[in-house]
Amino acid sequence: MLRAPLDLPFRGRDDELARVRRVLDHASRGGCALLVVEGPPGTGKTRLLRACAQEAARLGFHIPGETRVRRQLPSLVRNRGTGPGRPGRIGRPGMRRTPVLVLVDEADQLGTDAVNALLRRGSGPHGVPTVWVVAHRSGRGCESLAAALSTRCGLVERLTLGPLAPGVVAALAAEALGAPLSPPLRQLIEKAGGHPRLTSELLLGLQEEGAVETGSGTAHHTASRLPERLHRQVEETMAGYSRDCRQLLSVAAVLGRELDYEILAPMLRTAPSALIPLCEEACAMGAVAGDGGRTVFRNELMRELLAGAVPAALQRALCREAEALRTARAAGPLVPVRAGIPADPAGRPEATAGVPLNDRQAAVVRLVRAGLTNQQIARRLDVSPHTVNYHLRRLFSSFGVRSRIDLLRAVEQRVQTARTSRPDTEYARS
Repeated sequence: MLRAPLDLPFRGRDDELARVRRVLDHASRGGCALLVVEGPPGTGKTRLLRACAQEAARLGFHIPGETRVRRQLPSLVRNRGTGPGRPGRIGRPGMRRTPVLVLVDEADQLGTDAVNALLRRGSGPHGVPTVWVVAHRSGRGCESLAAALSTRCGLVERLTLGPLAPGVVAALAAEALGAPLSPPLRQLIEKAGGHPRLTSELLLGLQEEGAVETGSGTAHHTASRLPERLHRQVEETMAGYSRDCRQLLSVAAVLGRELDYEILAPMLRTAPSALIPLCEEACAMGAVAGDGGRTVFRNELMRELLAGAVPAALQRALCREAEALRTARAAGPLVPVRAGIPADPAGRPEATAGVPLNDRQAAVVRLVRAGLTNQQIARRLDVSPHTVNYHLRRLFSSFGVRSRIDLLRAVEQRVQTARTSRPDTEYARS
């Protein structure tokens, strides 16, 4: 049987473990050290703390344990009036020179009172060499705790946990499944992008559902769908995102691996600038990554799971809307909108300046340019879809065209002609 995900061998973190040994060695020689560990959910922060505790125990450290530290915090808060001069209580009474390792996992979950109490009481009697290892989720810092502890420590290390290397993942999977991986199974596992938890959940889910066979001497999967366990894991992870960020990622996942903000912004009825905090959140949580030029999903497996959670009919509708926006963009830049306000290209008269259209026709053209469907245009203008169809038929006839894209091109040509014939007038670019 496959072991539970958290019991898979801890591998691929040689550089991180070397830094752990460095801070422990510093305390063994009488100093105090701080190690701050951060990373997106599921990247192995708790596993690294466990490995740190194992190494510290081997070196003779006293380890009160992260759970014990967290249990003591309420009493420390109640006793906060005793003043900072008394010795701290996190540690063994009577202990003097035995180095102490204090583990604080999920430090971003600690309240202000707990952090302040922890700082006041310290880790043990004065003068005891102490190593603090503080882990927190990326994007949810514990800067007040880390900053205060760093002033007490002669050595401060920070490390960020990222994905595992492909070779490490393949070795872990082969060991867990008991056989070398077939090329198709290896490709499936590589879709997890080296994400430790996704990889573990995928392996365990395949085994639970009997979707892996090893009788031929290699492990290969026999199911066409992803394990249900993996779907549940992604749902649980996404619950930690804000509602707006979940919506952004769900729509983006349907459209492809790269996030196209010029398409996503109008689809979400917002401005590109309003997507900045959502993108930052998605990056911090590990869903996407940016290289300065573009933003992409960190792994194809999560993208497929997010897209698969969207009903098929809605996926088709989203793809049609995105294609309409791309078509409109090809005819000219999309009209920007203000954050939090639905796109309203009908308020941009310069988009049809110089073209002999009545107000209603001009509004229809500008909404078509924004990529809206007939139903959406009808709702925006508070008219029936039949009325929108009527105006479009009249516009097609007037410009001698048969499609929306040809209509937009014809209107753009008229606008350009009007602009060149009136050089004394400045028009904003639509």
